[in-house]
Amino acid sequence: MARQLWTPWNWFSDGKNVKMCVSKTLRGLVAIVLVVTGGVSVLSAKESAESRSQKRVLIIGMDGTRPDALAKAKTPTFDRLIKEGAFTDNANILGERYQKNDTISGPGWSSILTGVWADKHGVHDNNFKGKNYELFPHFFKRLKRERPDAKTASLVSWAPIHEFILSEADIAEVFPLPRGKNQTADLRVSADKLDINTHDGKWHHLVATRKQGQLKLYLDGRLIGSLEGVDLEFPLGGDFYYLGRDSRSGATGFNGQLDDIRLWKRALTEAEIAQAASQMSPTNRQGLLAEYLFQGELNDSAGHSKGPFPAQPLTENATVRYARHISDTELNRIDFAPTGEKTHGLRIPLNDSLRDLTRGDFTIEARFMTTDKGRNILLGNYDGKAGALNLELHEGNSVRVYFQPPDPKNAGALEREGIRDQQIAAKAAQILREEDPTALFVYFHQTDATGHAIGFSPEVPEYVKAIENIDARVNTVLKAMQSRPNYANEDWLTIVCTDHGGLKRSHSNGLKVPEIRRVFLIVHGPSAQPGPIPKQAYLVDVTGTALTHLLGKVDPKWQLDGKAVGLEPQE
Repeated sequence: MARQLWTPWNWFSDGKNVKMCVSKTLRGLVAIVLVVTGGVSVLSAKESAESRSQKRVLIIGMDGTRPDALAKAKTPTFDRLIKEGAFTDNANILGERYQKNDTISGPGWSSILTGVWADKHGVHDNNFKGKNYELFPHFFKRLKRERPDAKTASLVSWAPIHEFILSEADIAEVFPLPRGKNQTADLRVSADKLDINTHDGKWHHLVATRKQGQLKLYLDGRLIGSLEGVDLEFPLGGDFYYLGRDSRSGATGFNGQLDDIRLWKRALTEAEIAQAASQMSPTNRQGLLAEYLFQGELNDSAGHSKGPFPAQPLTENATVRYARHISDTELNRIDFAPTGEKTHGLRIPLNDSLRDLTRGDFTIEARFMTTDKGRNILLGNYDGKAGALNLELHEGNSVRVYFQPPDPKNAGALEREGIRDQQIAAKAAQILREEDPTALFVYFHQTDATGHAIGFSPEVPEYVKAIENIDARVNTVLKAMQSRPNYANEDWLTIVCTDHGGLKRSHSNGLKVPEIRRVFLIVHGPSAQPGPIPKQAYLVDVTGTALTHLLGKVDPKWQLDGKAVGLEPQE
């Protein structure tokens, strides 16, 4: 029997208004909102193609949100969804069969959007190496295979979701963090625009400069990208500047060879950069703080550091095992992976002159050679409290310079995260009003950014406030949904979920940490079965639930680990 018209804030069943009184401590937050349209709550085998074509899904992803913090926040939008829908505050981000991936966003969102665990989709960390989306694709792709006329859209601020998971959306947009005074600068550009392959096993030259607030990135002597308003002024923190990695424990090491590393206290001209790219020694050495040509022994200062300041010899990190010095008749360089294993890098002791590298104009440059297609840090100094200056290669044949001020939580970055979430919500509302999407993924990040900067805890006011901000963003999206011209004929299913929780300022290595593993799930709409979700729910159940509504059933050949949860039994 078909249900009467349903609105997001009221549930009508057989003419009776049913309200679920749910303790707020049991609420679950979701980073995914699935919307399914059609006048009937559950698909049957006899439903017409026309009826099925009306079904739609909206996915709202909210990164890094703990259930107990949601319970403390004032969230009228989520409160209504929970009261009227199915929910659990005890969903799990790892399954019983496979638990070897890290508890971070890469495998989390991969599991949510593919419906399988990491042993199938292949993503175990944020490097996305080993990804197996061809065999186990995201649910957008499965939807398009079954319904070729379906239109999909993805709005995100964490670029890897767009680059790796939902890259085939019909409408796709990645939202950068709005610029502000003394804010993090993240300039990342694909080398494809210059028709250069950075992992072809040949020598390439990468340079980052900052002059009068403009950050520029050069590859093989050619300008590849720039960013305005980079006015950060701070000294480098820590005791070392690293080659082949950065200062973080477990940082991604460089897998290849490095040579001709120079640090300058001025911005080189384009002519000077072109000269360096052609392997010519600089003629104007003014402002040269350090130069590493690897012409002596590994720990020998001779030939390692030149310039007007005291020599800073390379010192071998205690954890380095595979870095070694290579000399031949043509090139002198450091090979960071002669045995095929990644090094932990080399480090340069910081004196006062090198610490001031990030005050005013600067240049950092390195020549590299690698066949590794993943993330590779050439030069780096990264510390959440002391700031960062990294020169990197990334997946997707891209190059990057990352420049972060000390203690970013005090630099307005979190407020700008909120502005970015607001921009994403506004764009989602526009698409819902003006386009006709079958499936829409909308991702919010302020909670995760706040957790990393200050803390993942219900006792952190800023973290709770970030949840409240996103609640308002979701309300904007749902109002736009209701304003659609054909809304009265649509059957919306809303699923809200998150990829992980957190403890202190981290969520990595959380296999045995309840605050990290435990999340929540909301299933809301006329096809939802109101009340607690009786079965143990997992991240992978989001795709299982979405596809069951969109297509009526899940094909066993897909080998999904996820199941449909929180739905009314099919007739």
